[in-house]
Amino acid sequence: MNLPSPTNPDLDARYEAALLDYSAGSLPSGPAFVVAAHLSLRPEARGLLGVFDAAGGSLLDALCPAAIAMPHWLMDESAAPELPVYAPTEMAHVLASLDQGRWKRNFAGMLIKPVPGVDAQLLKLEAGRGVPQHGHHGLEMTLVLSGAFSDGHGIYRRGDLVIQDEDSEHQPCAVANQDCICLISQTAPVRLNGPIGWLINRFSN
Repeated sequence: MNLPSPTNPDLDARYEAALLDYSAGSLPSGPAFVVAAHLSLRPEARGLLGVFDAAGGSLLDALCPAAIAMPHWLMDESAAPELPVYAPTEMAHVLASLDQGRWKRNFAGMLIKPVPGVDAQLLKLEAGRGVPQHGHHGLEMTLVLSGAFSDGHGIYRRGDLVIQDEDSEHQPCAVANQDCICLISQTAPVRLNGPIGWLINRFSN
């Protein structure tokens, strides 16, 4: 889950930043959905989020009130903006998606399946197999649903949330005796390394 640990300061910093952004409501809908699913699996993560929520509330209480202009759509309901519809956050929606549709293999050799109505997808790493080493052009949230994988930085199991950004590189590989299924959301395509990666990047982005 990457809760604070002095052995992984970069992972910890990204994890805490993601929870802070989730608490503030500033995460994109896909990553926010993955974080919500993570929170439903890990009560200790909900406890940490509660600390961030309380801290944010205290900061708001300390601010001086300020006058703001009245949005025109508050005076005219017909002009109200269309607010985004956020995906359901319960794990039931994620688990139901496992039984829908077929797994499809992408350019990088990973098996993927979309989650209906959500900017996220299911990812299956077959037992003992991995994906090419890669970096990221944006934020990537990966929640382990079953099995386990390692990536050179740690071993992650059910309920663990792994966060990557533009400054990180890794090479996930499922453990030898079991497929690993994850819920994943990315704000930008991955950046595969090496000559083969360059070719895949060129035709898949």
